[in-house]
Amino acid sequence: MYFLSLTILFAGYGVYHYIQQVQNSRKMSSLMLENIEALAQDETDPNSRICFRDWRKAPDDDSLAYWDCICSECEFYWLLEGRNRSKCLK
Repeated sequence: MYFLSLTILFAGYGVYHYIQQVQNSRKMSSLMLENIEALAQDETDPNSRICFRDWRKAPDDDSLAYWDCICSECEFYWLLEGRNRSKCLK
C-alpha cells in the first residue's frame, strides 16, 4: 500500500511538472512581443511609425545589425542597438 501511494504521488508530480513546462514554454518573451509590435506598426494611422527613441547606428564595416526606424529622423537605418520604442509621424 505504501509503495502504491508513493508511485501515485511521483506520477502526479511528474504530470504536474510536465504541464508547468508546457505552459511556461508558451509564454512570449518581451523581445517577441516587441518584434510583433514592430511588424504590426500602427495599422490605424498610416502616417505614423513605431521607432526607437534610444539607438546606436551600425558602422559601415559590414557588422551584424538590423534594419529599423529611429525617432529623431523617423527614417530607417542599420542599427546595432535600439531601446524604448515610441510613435513618430512620417
